[in-house]
Amino acid sequence: MRTTLAAAAALFATTVAGSAADLAPVYTKAPAAVYSWTGFYIGGNLGGGMASSHFDDPDFYAASVTPARGFFTGGAQIGYNYQFGRGLVGIEADVNGNSDFKGTVLGGDWSRAMTVTTKADVSGTIRARAGLVIDNALVYATGGAAWADVKQTGIEFNNVAASPTFGAPTGLTANRSGVLWGGVIGAGVEYALSPNWIVGGEFLHTVYQDRGANIVTAAGASGCAATRPTANCVIRDQLTTDVARVRLSYKFGDPVPVSTDAYAGAGPRYAKAPAMASVYSWTGFYIGGNAGGGMASSRFDDPCYYCSSTMPTGGFFTGGGQIGYNYQFGSGLVGIEADVNGNSDFKSYVIGGAWTRAMSVASKADVSGTIRARSGVVIDNALVYVTGGAAWANVDQTGTEFNNVTTSSTFGAPTGITANRSGTLWGGVIGAGVEFAVGSNWIVGAEYLHTVYEDRDANIILANGTSACGSSLAANCVVRNQLTTDVARARVSYKFGDQAPVSVKAAPVAALYNWTGLYIGGNAGGGMARSHFDDPCNYCSTATPTSGFFTGGAQIGFNYQFGRGLVGIEADVNGNSRFKESVIGGDDTFAMTVGAKADVSGTIRARAGVVVNNALAYVTGGAAWADVKQTGTEFCNSTGGCGGGLGSGALTGVTANRSGVLWGGVIGAGVEYALNPNWIVGGEFLHTMYQDRDANLVLANGGNVCTPYPASNCVVHNHLTTDVARLRVSYKFGQ
Repeated sequence: MRTTLAAAAALFATTVAGSAADLAPVYTKAPAAVYSWTGFYIGGNLGGGMASSHFDDPDFYAASVTPARGFFTGGAQIGYNYQFGRGLVGIEADVNGNSDFKGTVLGGDWSRAMTVTTKADVSGTIRARAGLVIDNALVYATGGAAWADVKQTGIEFNNVAASPTFGAPTGLTANRSGVLWGGVIGAGVEYALSPNWIVGGEFLHTVYQDRGANIVTAAGASGCAATRPTANCVIRDQLTTDVARVRLSYKFGDPVPVSTDAYAGAGPRYAKAPAMASVYSWTGFYIGGNAGGGMASSRFDDPCYYCSSTMPTGGFFTGGGQIGYNYQFGSGLVGIEADVNGNSDFKSYVIGGAWTRAMSVASKADVSGTIRARSGVVIDNALVYVTGGAAWANVDQTGTEFNNVTTSSTFGAPTGITANRSGTLWGGVIGAGVEFAVGSNWIVGAEYLHTVYEDRDANIILANGTSACGSSLAANCVVRNQLTTDVARARVSYKFGDQAPVSVKAAPVAALYNWTGLYIGGNAGGGMARSHFDDPCNYCSTATPTSGFFTGGAQIGFNYQFGRGLVGIEADVNGNSRFKESVIGGDDTFAMTVGAKADVSGTIRARAGVVVNNALAYVTGGAAWADVKQTGTEFCNSTGGCGGGLGSGALTGVTANRSGVLWGGVIGAGVEYALNPNWIVGGEFLHTMYQDRDANLVLANGGNVCTPYPASNCVVHNHLTTDVARLRVSYKFGQ
């Protein structure tokens, strides 16, 4: 992916050289004032998205599930904007009502199972906004805190299909209600239709902290009996949502004009020579191609046939074609686009590594595509946009069971049991991008896309085609898969028709500031870290501790500006506060405290953006790394002690530790403002997905805990994802 993005940056720089010549600077007077966005506003929003709820238990059912599906949302927002020159900062709060999320079943291979659901009827955010203003259009990045009134339910039922009480509740429950907090990052565009009415579109990616609901009997006692700590006898839930929505707001007050000059003492102002009163038109059909790379995360879990789950995560390459139509109105643009891409293989893995038989699981999406709306802001031959809509993929999910006993003569041989399913999966996609017109018909650009697909089940079946779970319901005897991808890609398109110019509301905008050059600076912010742990069934448990953390560090980079366009490269190194820990195996005699810590992390990213005077809006993507210390420490989980002198909570000597650098992918967006010829401030959000990694389960003497099963399958898996919003200040060398 790093190679692809670097190539994209080089492509932009070389292909626009001719266009840059047309932007030869001449001295001219800039317009004195434009529409002012400063003021209070109130309004409503409506849209939809994908909700992914990850449930896991301590080994009561020895299962985990991740139901993911679309939902509808609508509500109201209130906020305040402050405009300075072409820059804007603001604060916004919103409250929304949501339709139901998808539920599912835990423990489908047991005589008793549990239906689990998450419901967030009401949710909201409190976010900062920072953007770039072009007359009556605004493009912005946003981030802050999110909350939701989450009702988590778990109802156990009789799961024996032949029983006369099949499906009847047993009285055991795992319920909890109350407000959950989390973090939200996103981006959007808005257009002022009149002095007071504003329409727009935005996408928001939200990650909530995880929470446990106690497993209790009808009498209110712990479901794990008095021999286990109640605190570890829980059903955990971790909720993530991705939303695309349209919005309408009413701005109070008169449209008081504001000066476009961000700082008066910058010297002469450069502008494109106003040879005509119109600019390049983006309206029309287009067709083109794209190429790039990303990270794919495939979560597999089963009802307890293997009592195991796994989340293989790794990079992949993608390439394909897109077709679409844009309609430009003044400085605004709306459009529709469809694309079809081919993808390289995703990473596969093993579930059930501590059993005599295990299963190799994989998910493959050779062909995928999206159907998306686009909404953006145009500055002459440059466009910055947000996008969102529906995604599809032809997913081939496979599961092949094999002999997992190393001492067996048939070790590794298939047993005939499979869990296969193929067909189209639908999901949701959100993203952002920039494009540059390098001639009357040719357009180059870069974009990032974050896609979440609905989950799907593949039945576990014997070689003769019957259910592998016998008397248990076949519908619950499955291997589930839930796929997420993050992609950064370069694109080139051919626009049909002539360059039919369109009029713009204001005269050509003066460019006060030259962004070309080397810079260095610092950043500080916070975000949400989600660490998913699972094991092959030594504890038959998973956990996804999720909570906020603080981050701060330094960045260095180089920008190259061509007309209204900008490409660049940046590297950063950050220090981070601790991430949240959790427990796996809470219903076992022995359990393990697991944690992931990334004291130092960094990225190497390409940037592509649009410049207006002293303001810059950009998208960014590339490679990420973190020095991750993964820890697992086993302890006695019995309230009465574990014998041999081991009291409750005492360490057993079994560990699952591993340290070292993990690589992954990062995508994001941001805005920056030049306060003077050298100092730049800004804000950005970054979504990072790291590859998964294993830490071997070992005895105190270093031996394999799972003998006679392969040590390579006797592990605790960890998969880390972070979402960060941060402020930054940089010093640019030269004038």
